[in-house]
Formats: sequence, structure tokens, C-alpha cells
Amino acid sequence: MSSHWWSGGLDRRATARAEYRRTPPALLEFDGLRCAVRDLGVGGLRIEPAPPGRVWSLGIAVVGEIQLRGSGRLPISGRIMRIDRAGLAVQPDGPWPSQDIVDIERDLLMRGSRERRASPRLPVPITFDVTTPLRDVSASGLRYQLGPYEQPPAVGDAIAGAVRLDADTVIEIRGRVVRRMGHEVAIALEPPGLHPDVLALLRLRLFPGGSQPP
Repeated sequence: MSSHWWSGGLDRRATARAEYRRTPPALLEFDGLRCAVRDLGVGGLRIEPAPPGRVWSLGIAVVGEIQLRGSGRLPISGRIMRIDRAGLAVQPDGPWPSQDIVDIERDLLMRGSRERRASPRLPVPITFDVTTPLRDVSASGLRYQLGPYEQPPAVGDAIAGAVRLDADTVIEIRGRVVRRMGHEVAIALEPPGLHPDVLALLRLRLFPGGSQPP
């Protein structure tokens, strides 16, 4: 029996699960926190990383809602059964997504992985000593400027790419085009969007004067 999640309970290898490894995670909201779910199955889920600013211990109740791509917002209730460097493992202790719901989510993730191979890419050569093509950024979306020879994506297109701040700092961005304005493209990010720490870093490095381009 796997001990990766907890010492007892369902072996997570025995059933199919939804894994958010190369895509934005599912969003779990409980007790005023917004958490990234990286792995979901009928036997439990993993939160990575653990939300900061709080002391976590085994047995703490996790009661809230999870936002899934295929099934929307669902009630969820569990308890923390494992804590490690990567994050928290939560075991069901009440309402929980069924195997059918997990299978739907898993299928969508696999389909999205295939779509991303052919989706438009965000401009990558962004460093803080070069003018950035980013025009505006928030927790849930951004605007960027197309290059002179870049083909504009269509509204609804999936967008994937990276914002490179320096040689060691790259922030993955995924979402869908919601608006085009001349040479600018507006993107709604996949949930849970940008973590406040990531958003603060972007604004500090790309808009150091405190104001974003018009």
C-alpha cells in the first residue's frame, strides 16, 4: 500500500486520478484560503505547496469547495493525513468528487495537453533589461503586445507560454484569449490564476515604477 499520501486508506495507484503536473492546478477554497490541487482521486488529493502563514498538523479539517474544469464548483470535505515538504495530502471525510467526476477531469486534462501542443505561444524573451511585451497583469488575467510578425490568436484560443524574468526565474502562463484590441491580446488565466507572491514579483520586476503601461 502506498505511503505517499497516508499510512492507511485507499491506494492512490489503484484508481485513475486527475494529475495537474504540466497545467494550472485545480482550485480548492476553504477557510478563506485558495489552494492549488496537483493530484485528485476518489481516495484523496494533494495540495502543493501548503498555504503559507499557518501551522499545519495532521487531522485538520479541510471543508470547502473545489473548482474543476469539467464539473465546476463542488463541495469537498476531508482531513489532512500527511504533511511533507511538497505540501499536504487530504483524505475524504464527507462530500467528495466521485470516480465519474475524476474521470471527466482526467479526460479534459489529457485533451488539453494535446491542444496545448498546437496552441499559440506567449512571447518568451522577456527580461527586466528589455522592454516587456506585457501591458497589464492581474491575478486573473493579463494583456500582452504582439510582435511585428506575430500572427494574432483568435478569441477563445488556448494560450500557453512563459514569462522569463531572468536566467533563473520563469513563470508559466496558461489561459484563453478573451479579447483582441489592435496589436494587444487579453487573456483570462486558468484557475487559480497567479498567486499573490507571483503577481507581486511580476509587478516589481516588469513595472518597477509602480505603474503599468497604458
